[in-house]
Amino acid sequence: MKKTLLHILMHNGRLLERAIEEELAASGLHHGQGRILMNIQRASGITQADLARQMDVKPSTITNMLKPLEQKKLIKRKIDPKTNRAQLVSLTPAGAVACIKIQGAWDHVETRLQKKLPQDGQAGLFQGLETILTTLGGTLPTTGKAERGKAHANKDKATAAITPA
Repeated sequence: MKKTLLHILMHNGRLLERAIEEELAASGLHHGQGRILMNIQRASGITQADLARQMDVKPSTITNMLKPLEQKKLIKRKIDPKTNRAQLVSLTPAGAVACIKIQGAWDHVETRLQKKLPQDGQAGLFQGLETILTTLGGTLPTTGKAERGKAHANKDKATAAITPA
C-alpha cells in the first residue's frame, strides 16, 4: 500500500483518541465527553446550538451527548433568559473538576508526543497541520471565547491554543 498523507493522518487521529481514552479511563469519561466539557469550560453559558456549531456536529447529536453528562451532574442546562427558548449549558463544580482531569490527560499525551519529536521540526509540523486544518474548512481552536472562522493573527498564540478540542 502506498504511503499517503491521508492514511497517516487518519491513523494518527485514531491513535491519539486511543491514547486520550486510556488517560481518561479512570475518570469514567471518554474522549468525546472530554471535548464537550472543555468546550463548555472555554465558553461558559454557551447555548447548545453554539456548542454544536463549535464542535461541528448536529444539534441533535449534542443533545444526546449532553444527557449522560447531565446525569453524572457534570453540566447543567437552563433556558436562556434572553430567548426563553435556547438551552444554555454550563459546568457544575464536579464538571470543573472533571475538566482539570481532562486537561491533565491531554497534557500528558502532549508531553509524550513532544518528547519524541525533534524540537527544531515542531514549528514546521504545527504550520503544516494548521494548513491541513484550514484547507479542510476547520478553524484554529481558541483558548478564550468561541471565535468561528477567524484564524489568529499571531501564529505563536494560535499554535499554543491548539488542543484536542
